[in-house]
Amino acid sequence: MAYRHGQFATPMAVGTALGLLAAVGAIAWLSPATITAAPWLVGSLFAILLGGFALFWRLVVEVDERHVRAVFGIGLLRRTLPLADVRRTEVVRTRVWWGYGIHWTPSGWLYNVAGRDAVRLEMASERAVILGTDEPEALKRAIDQAVRALPGQPPRH
Repeated sequence: MAYRHGQFATPMAVGTALGLLAAVGAIAWLSPATITAAPWLVGSLFAILLGGFALFWRLVVEVDERHVRAVFGIGLLRRTLPLADVRRTEVVRTRVWWGYGIHWTPSGWLYNVAGRDAVRLEMASERAVILGTDEPEALKRAIDQAVRALPGQPPRH
């Protein structure tokens, strides 16, 4: 493996903690009759908060000799990009309002869990992909080196 780095989702952890506190407060206001009538309500509230955290608590980006992979949280959400499809990389800074998670932005698909630093990959066969990272120069260098090492690749400037 040429490169592997994980980034903890601090904004998601803070948001989850605040959500759990709010949920405990909301449950304290529920009457015993409401809790008895809808016991699933309490469980659902905590399951949604903890499930979201499990899915997005970190982002691990890996670069090997053929692919770039972005894996979120427990691994259910992931994206694999063939290095042969990468046409250009650049270090970018995401917009504040783009937020975190996986979603479409005007600059391409964003995969991010914290901060605004990222590497944007222009792809040959699909829209650009933006990978959030707290070490953008190292990620860009790893991707560029792996692309250059592919068989039959022309030199890149």
